[in-house]
Amino acid sequence: MHKFRRFTLIALVLALLLLSGCGRETAAAGGFAGVGGRARELTEEETAAARERVEAQLGLLAGQVTEEEFDACLDLMEQLWPLRQERLDKDKWEKSTQEQRLVDKLNGLYEEYTVRYIGDGGTWGYGYPEERTLAVFDITSSGAIVRSQTQPSQDSGREEYTEADFQLLWDQMTAMLPEDAWEDFVRFTVFTDGENETLAYVRQADNTGEKWEIAVDPADAGDGQMFVETVLHEYSHYLTLNDGQVKYTTRQTASTYNELGMVCREGSYLDDFYQRFWTGYLDDRLSDMDTYNFFLRHEDDFVTDYASSSPSEDIAESFTYFVLQDKPREGDAVWEQKLNFFFAYPEMVSLRSDIRTCLGLS
Repeated sequence: MHKFRRFTLIALVLALLLLSGCGRETAAAGGFAGVGGRARELTEEETAAARERVEAQLGLLAGQVTEEEFDACLDLMEQLWPLRQERLDKDKWEKSTQEQRLVDKLNGLYEEYTVRYIGDGGTWGYGYPEERTLAVFDITSSGAIVRSQTQPSQDSGREEYTEADFQLLWDQMTAMLPEDAWEDFVRFTVFTDGENETLAYVRQADNTGEKWEIAVDPADAGDGQMFVETVLHEYSHYLTLNDGQVKYTTRQTASTYNELGMVCREGSYLDDFYQRFWTGYLDDRLSDMDTYNFFLRHEDDFVTDYASSSPSEDIAESFTYFVLQDKPREGDAVWEQKLNFFFAYPEMVSLRSDIRTCLGLS
């Protein structure tokens, strides 16, 4: 069975500045003597872990690079390892300048080797077309939608669609999920940014993640299969990013998965997913978020190319196909393990069954 692909989506490598006298140990924090220096010698266990991390980050390149190329990566990893460990011991999320420089240098090598052995995928190439709000609705406790007191300006292009079109969108979307699935949603926004752009998105309607908003573009809602997949994807963001799963805070930590302004709670779906599938190469992904080559290095790990953009997008894509697949995957590829990940949660299995009934798939 072919992997599901939905999007067909250069490396910006920071200059490495060698400090004068960089070969000498100094009294800098952690004993680090600038890029090219070492904080301390690694233990045998740390050296083995550093090697394993390089192999994970090389992905499909691991069996293609030369010994010299691998050693160049390992040397950088061994330099940053003590810095990383010191940061984690302090439960600090943000990397030091020295650690980030080494991570970026490593990413530069991975990008170079990807182009050499696999090919250059370039960048995602996303644009950000202007978004126009067509209508805003409040969602009542009974699940009905009523016009919000806050409305878009009269020149927003609302004449392109009727009130019936907006109601139909809402009805189609809510019919896909169990009746109580939308209880935490308080706002429904209809917008457009043109055809073949953003179909839908969700976001918090408060600063805690307790209440939510969903927005849909009618210009892209005509493809029934894409509409279903996208709504499921967006709904899974709510499932994994609501206030019971994460904490929205400026106090970042390192013990669970973090995004800027958000910290996963221990035992949350997203942190469990991250701990199982992403710890080996998240730093490399974050080093250059625009490169498509990360996906090329790890193609066998993701159900779609878009899933490789971040753990939160990965779990959303995986949830979508967890619901839509007929039965658990029998293979052992990482992308298949991700689809099967949700079967460990009885509430997810129950939700899957309910959604499939709503979609007429049972």
